[in-house]
Amino acid sequence: MDKIEICKKIKKTIRSIVLFDNDNIISSGTGIVIRNTGTLLTAGHVIEDYSKLSNPKIIVSGLEDIPRTEYKPLLHNPSFDINMPNLINPLKIDLAILEPEAQIKNSPFLELDNDIAVEGEEVIMAGFPDEVKLPLNFDKALNFDNSDLGRQELEIKNFFTFSMRLIMIKSGMVGSVQKIDFSGKSDMPGIENISISGATYWIDNASTYGASGGPVVNSDGKLIGIICEKGLTIQRDLDLEIPSGSTMALSHKLITWWLDYFKNRANGTIR
Repeated sequence: MDKIEICKKIKKTIRSIVLFDNDNIISSGTGIVIRNTGTLLTAGHVIEDYSKLSNPKIIVSGLEDIPRTEYKPLLHNPSFDINMPNLINPLKIDLAILEPEAQIKNSPFLELDNDIAVEGEEVIMAGFPDEVKLPLNFDKALNFDNSDLGRQELEIKNFFTFSMRLIMIKSGMVGSVQKIDFSGKSDMPGIENISISGATYWIDNASTYGASGGPVVNSDGKLIGIICEKGLTIQRDLDLEIPSGSTMALSHKLITWWLDYFKNRANGTIR
C-alpha cells in the first residue's frame, strides 16, 4: 500500500484523547481505533491519572467531522509479576484499551499485524502534537485580562484543544527490535497466569509530545505498535536528557491479547 493511502487510513482512524477532571484538562494524547465498535488503543500514561480524579471524563474526537465521544478505560497499565530475580515491582505495560460509553457501529479502524516487525522495516507513525504552534500564535494573541473574555477563558482554550488541532504524520524505519516474551502471575481479575509475546520498537525518527498513544503502521497499512515515548540521550557530564531523534513504541500484542482472551472465553474456547 502506498504512503498516500496509508495516511488516508490513519486520518480516518486516529483520535485525539483528552482527560478532564470536571472542566479542567489533566492530560492529552493520541489513540487509534482497532475495532468497528470504536475500541481504541493508546499509551497508558495518557490516562494514568483517571482513577485518581474526583470527576474524570475521557473525551475522544477525530478529524473529518467525527463527533466528540466520551470513553472509559477497559484496561490500562496492566502489570505482571514475571518472577524475575531482583525485580522490585511488577512489570507495567504502558498501554491502554478504551471503549466508548455509548455504542458505536461501523467505525473505520486499523487492522492489526500479528507478526513482530523486523529491523529495517519502513513504518509511518502519527499523533496530535502539543508542541507545534498554531500559525501566527493565534491562540496566544487573545487578552484574557479583559473581563468579558476572561470569563470565557476555559471555554476558549478548550475550543483550541479540540477544533484547531494539528496532526503530524512521519515516516521512519524500525532501527531496533527488543522481543519480549514472559510468563508470570497477573494482577487482572479472572486471569491468574499469563504468557505474553511482543516487542519494543525503536524508530529512527522523533515523535512529538502529544503523539503518545499514536499508531505505528507498516507498509501493509496495518498497526504494529503504539508510540509511548521519545528516545532520550543521557548527557552524563551535564546530567541532562536530550531528545535523540528517535521514538520508542510498544507492540500492540502486549495488550490486544486481552481482547482476544475474553472474546474466546465468552465463546467457550477458553474456560
